[in-house]
Amino acid sequence: MSASKTERLLNLLIALLERRRGYSKEELRALIPPYKEASSEEAFNRLFERDKDDLREMGIPVQTFIEDAFFDLDSGVTRYRIDRETYRLPELSFTPEESAVLSLASRIWQQASLGSAAARAVRRLDVRGALAEGDSLIGIEPRIRTAEPAFDELLKAVMDRYPVSFEYRAASSGGVSVRHVEPWGLGNRFGHWYLVGNDLDRGDERTFRLTRITSKVKKLSGTYLVPEEFTMRAALESLVPDRQQGTATLLLRQGHAHSLRTAASTVDAGPHGWDTVTCTFGDIETFAEEVASHGANAYAVDPVELKDAVIRRFNGALESMTQAPPSYDLGSTARPARTKSSSLDRLPRLLDLVSYVSAHPGAPLNETAEKFGVSPDQLGKDLSLLFVCGAPGYGPDQLIDAYWEDGSIYIGNADEIAQPVRLSIDEALSLVVGLQALETVPGVGDRPALRSALSKLLDATGGDRGLHRAIAADFDADTRTEEVLALQDAVAASETLTIEYLVPSRDEMTVRDIDPVQVFAVDGHWYTEAWCHGQQAIRQFRADRIRSLRRTGQHFQQPEARSSQFPQALFTPRDTDELVVLKISSRLAELAEHYNAERRVVLDNGDVVAELRLGSTAIITPLVARHGGEVTILEPASLALAARAWLAAALEVYSENSKLDGLDS
Repeated sequence: MSASKTERLLNLLIALLERRRGYSKEELRALIPPYKEASSEEAFNRLFERDKDDLREMGIPVQTFIEDAFFDLDSGVTRYRIDRETYRLPELSFTPEESAVLSLASRIWQQASLGSAAARAVRRLDVRGALAEGDSLIGIEPRIRTAEPAFDELLKAVMDRYPVSFEYRAASSGGVSVRHVEPWGLGNRFGHWYLVGNDLDRGDERTFRLTRITSKVKKLSGTYLVPEEFTMRAALESLVPDRQQGTATLLLRQGHAHSLRTAASTVDAGPHGWDTVTCTFGDIETFAEEVASHGANAYAVDPVELKDAVIRRFNGALESMTQAPPSYDLGSTARPARTKSSSLDRLPRLLDLVSYVSAHPGAPLNETAEKFGVSPDQLGKDLSLLFVCGAPGYGPDQLIDAYWEDGSIYIGNADEIAQPVRLSIDEALSLVVGLQALETVPGVGDRPALRSALSKLLDATGGDRGLHRAIAADFDADTRTEEVLALQDAVAASETLTIEYLVPSRDEMTVRDIDPVQVFAVDGHWYTEAWCHGQQAIRQFRADRIRSLRRTGQHFQQPEARSSQFPQALFTPRDTDELVVLKISSRLAELAEHYNAERRVVLDNGDVVAELRLGSTAIITPLVARHGGEVTILEPASLALAARAWLAAALEVYSENSKLDGLDS
């Protein structure tokens, strides 16, 4: 937000707070200089309406009311004010345990668009000491990301209850159609965001995965009612993983295909260097992807539908790898967009700053800047802006005083805004939904402090119109619970673990001694960040790839800088990394985001060409096989050539001349 707009909004806010009778538009235009300077009545009206909307979006309760006329023939006057009681944050106090889960709930959103709202909410609670001092480290750091372009607009639609339209790619056919939806709720499960709402085209409740929305979300006119019984939590619980529907017989080359081998219900020695295994599966096409990713090291015996699905993937992948590559220009390396300060950042920060310094006169400048997440220079600019703000009249005795020249901050003549402002809807929502999400986290969800903190927050915010029932997130606490709890215990005890760990890129089972320093979750998977004794470096290990875990009784010294800081990426760039360029179908375009593509370009047909930086290219050919022609290697040529040979060898296993043909008889 520009300084002039922040100044204008702050002066409007103070004016509406300081006078219980409020002001009419005409009075406000005569009082506030930017309104007085508006070029026309129409320009003033537009400016005033935008400012009112901005204040309300920040959670500031601007009231509109009609003042009774003095005479019967006169019409009432429309006036505006801010009620002081509803403006101010109720008195709150949290125990150290409650403060810890609140802090953790806010950090859930650090990699999401609600992150700034959550940070503001915790900062405001802490302005007057509502949060207790103490160690906020719980030993686990779950995260939710909102990388989907449609998320922000759909969140607004859910909160404001207006219908939308968007183009959507069906999971079954890959076809794209325009959908018209009344959004009821947004939820995250299995590492994906889902929209649930009334599909106006089909006249029924439907669920949409946000990564399959292929266009911008358009706001439509009208409003609607959400069924009273609807909760996004219940909708998420109905999204169950693929149930076990069938049993497959596979032949696995001895010493290979470990992900299939460890998931097998039976393993028996087979002829000619193969093992015979049986596996249960849910969706046959999904299971075919896993079998195909092992190439010539796995052979689907039955059912025949599984065998056909695997062969189809090999044929499709090999065909796509022999086609002429498209023309493309990746251009320069994509840079992250510079984050811009919005109307929901600077003014709330200023209000919180005044509240904080009013409660802590002489607060050190540098420490305060760090607390508010800005540089000392930016904090100085914020304080300078206060000089030109105050009560209407704007004389020396009405303007806010601010002093910080000696490195200590003092603020005076700011009684109207000295008390903390109430949480806005998105601020309250980020904490409430974050706390509710923690209920699904192993080792955290059963803590009494979680329930009591949530209860206090809901009481203080009035439930926010029930919107907390429309947004939900689920970390799938019943998944890998034993491993996650064991890793948490090791972090808390600073104890070295010995793990048996599957490295998919090498199809290899390894034994590691690790010192776990943190447990975290992202994109539907649990990880531990640990010092690997063998590699003599920090590594991340995925919990569902840990095949066994043993406590050693040996303890290590935790890093001095141990904190709640989340790993910046699951992949750490190194000098030995390799670059790979892939062509990815439009249906699977999200893969470019999943693998943190450094550069990408969208082709005329919607396909994506993406450049990936990888520690090992061993994962690429199995990826090509999984998707049966929808992922193609463009560069380097040597990798493409090796992939074609790999696919041909896999098909040879299934050929009529293969020695394996009679093994299942």
